[in-house]
Amino acid sequence: MTSSYDKGLPNSATGGSLDTLSAFFDDRSEAESAIKRLKDIGLADDRIRFLPGYEAEGDLRRTEPGGWWAGLADWFFPAEDRALYAEGLNRGGYLVSVQVDEASYERAHDILDDEGSIDMDERADQWRGEGWDDTLARSTGTDPETTDLAVDAARNSRDLEKSTPRVRSYRYEDRTNETNKPA
Repeated sequence: MTSSYDKGLPNSATGGSLDTLSAFFDDRSEAESAIKRLKDIGLADDRIRFLPGYEAEGDLRRTEPGGWWAGLADWFFPAEDRALYAEGLNRGGYLVSVQVDEASYERAHDILDDEGSIDMDERADQWRGEGWDDTLARSTGTDPETTDLAVDAARNSRDLEKSTPRVRSYRYEDRTNETNKPA
């Protein structure tokens, strides 16, 4: 399992594109249970990412510039989703993400959906009602347009047809060889 501190790009060994499934949890044990079940179906550690948010027992708040926003830079989420996950992490949640090919997509999606993940749109509405301004969150910290990973993040977009209220699906298109193709 990789942490938020691993800086590797998505693995494109499966033919150029992978889906990334992400789910957010309020409870660490539910997130860890989902990770265990993902491993039980044969998904490799390097395909699974886990990022615990601020935990009351230890001072794990991100202290580098940009906070959680910057910490999610290499997760290749669109800006609005990165702002939402950053806020959830700041509030103590847990983010689990897994890269899947077509063969493992449904089983991994079902696991993340079954293990206590939360409806992020519903939660965002709740936070906005409490005064959270996601436009402000996206305008502070690391500017996604100027980071080295901005191009790669732009290649990853949420697949609205495959996403559900509790599991978001993203498609990463590997374009590393496009610049080297003959005209």
